[in-house]
Amino acid sequence: MNFAQTSGWQVLPTKRKLVVSCVLGLFFLVIGIDLRAELGAGHNQKSNLKRDTTSTGNTAIWQPAAGVKWQIQLIDAVEDTTIDADIWDIDLFDNTAETITTLQGKGHKVICYFSAGTYENWRPDISKFDTADFGSNLDEWPGERWLNIKSSSVRTIMSSRLDMAQQKGCDGVDPDNIDAYGNQNGLGLTEADSVDFLTFLASEAHSRGMSIGLKNGGDIIGSVIDKMQWSVNEQCAEYNECEVYAAFTEVNKPVFHIEYSAETIGSDGSYDTSESATETTTDDEATVTATAAAIPASTSAAAAAATSTDADVTKICTDITTDTDTKAQDDENDENEEDEEDEEDEEEDEASAAATKKQKHRYGHGHHKLRTRAVLSSTLKRSACNAANADKFSTVIKNMNLDAWVEYC
Repeated sequence: MNFAQTSGWQVLPTKRKLVVSCVLGLFFLVIGIDLRAELGAGHNQKSNLKRDTTSTGNTAIWQPAAGVKWQIQLIDAVEDTTIDADIWDIDLFDNTAETITTLQGKGHKVICYFSAGTYENWRPDISKFDTADFGSNLDEWPGERWLNIKSSSVRTIMSSRLDMAQQKGCDGVDPDNIDAYGNQNGLGLTEADSVDFLTFLASEAHSRGMSIGLKNGGDIIGSVIDKMQWSVNEQCAEYNECEVYAAFTEVNKPVFHIEYSAETIGSDGSYDTSESATETTTDDEATVTATAAAIPASTSAAAAAATSTDADVTKICTDITTDTDTKAQDDENDENEEDEEDEEDEEEDEASAAATKKQKHRYGHGHHKLRTRAVLSSTLKRSACNAANADKFSTVIKNMNLDAWVEYC
């Protein structure tokens, strides 16, 4: 006798079939939710690792993290690329694409500096500017004037500079002098004008695949921080305003922070072996710092000896020796000081009379190479490196010329 083969499932009652189906359905639903959660967590983990870029429209823009080490050199072309800094801020006009490629080949990112808000009469593109866009002269910066940042002509010139930066391979740009609103600019420029100008510059830079930062401009941080990848600040420790710029580090964007030493440097293009002293007082503590500029390599270091009279002075760079062992030496320096100051005044007068449109940028007019640096006081270093609200800042101590010399915390 032949019986039809019947599966176990078929002989189950309908009610039991429904129960089994529900159990199996719930089982697979739970597995599906768990898999989706794991995939989502993995995606978020990968996203967190990609801190080096930020999305702007359809373009991935380089976004450095807070606390990264940097170097800034804005006088002359970069020659020494051995400084161990992750990021270099260098002059757009003075450096070639080859220099930028060399730095990048060593694992560095390169930010290219230019003045976006002022006319500088030594730049190669000065013929493009319309004098109708000129405002007041910048105090203490000969040959430099505020620009009408609302002008379409000015914006076209700045777009051309961004083209140059892109062609040279810059990873980002550092547009300076965007804060005319806080100065006697002669053009009636306001904070709103600066915000609009920075929005324009950010859009233009990002469209070329480059990052951009805010230079000073603490009053407008809240209006532009979402468009900026970093802040460059000068002297927030000195003016007790680092808290304002900490808005960047709070969202893991760098604050590239500069504090200046008390050093002064001649600008006549010659080697200067004179000595000068500047007194700096912090918390009732006076520190006398000695300054020495470069001497040729063949010159004996002893012939260019510099002195310092304060125990807080802790560091002096190459080729200069400090002798504070005897009071006799100090007295000798005091006697020579007046003569040296007279000579320096004469040199400054000659340099001023000889100034031309070929002078270097605002941070240092001259072509001399500076191999030695001022004595650095521990008071200044403590003030710069321990400023309130600046613990995540990328701090450097520089001289006013912003040449290759740098001191880190």
